[in-house]
Amino acid sequence: MKLKSMIYSLASLIAKLILNLLYLLELFLFLRLILKFFGASKNALVVRQIYEWSNFFVSPFDSIFPNFWQRGYFIETSVLAAMAGYAILVYAFFKILRLD
Repeated sequence: MKLKSMIYSLASLIAKLILNLLYLLELFLFLRLILKFFGASKNALVVRQIYEWSNFFVSPFDSIFPNFWQRGYFIETSVLAAMAGYAILVYAFFKILRLD
């Protein structure tokens, strides 16, 4: 009985860790989306670093949908696709392993 409780506790801890990592990734991608939306300068070190670091997560979703300009603002659809894709991936992972 004690082993089962420990395994459940470990699974719960892993699930919380995965969710927290997802939240951080989503926040990071949202920051990239906002910076691109308002046309933040790539000359700024912080902006350049955010773009470079987030390219790893966004690159699998490049060219799924075309990016577009809307009333002078740039909307990078690959970031939106990445945010949705990673959320769906984690949701499916939890459903398959029944960690929800």
